[in-house]
Amino acid sequence: MINKIEETSERLIAAVKAEKDQLESSLSKEKLQFLQLKQELGEAETQNMDLCKELQSVRGQLAAEQSRCFKLEVDVAELRQKLQMMETLQKELELLQRQKAASEQAALDAKQRQSSGGVWGWLAGTPPSQKSDDA
Repeated sequence: MINKIEETSERLIAAVKAEKDQLESSLSKEKLQFLQLKQELGEAETQNMDLCKELQSVRGQLAAEQSRCFKLEVDVAELRQKLQMMETLQKELELLQRQKAASEQAALDAKQRQSSGGVWGWLAGTPPSQKSDDA
């Protein structure tokens, strides 16, 4: 009976030792996996910080480009307004040039009519009037 008890005890001890070894092996694997995950987490946090810095940089660049774009839009609007003013002035200038040309032509026509008695004056024998150099 003592042999049986010793045998049972030895089996229990062997089973406990085997279970202990298995648990220690599992614990080692879990520790290794924990360390790997901890390392991956550190790498992910570093990458996240780098990406946050890059995002801030890109946001700064975007704000600068938006400001530049707004300034260019204002410049374009001002230039369009100036162009419209120039087109209006150009039309006014062309109108004034036509009016001046018409006025000069009318003055020339009037001067020619004055200087010549016309066909009726010639037929009537009226001598053409002297052109004055004062005009």
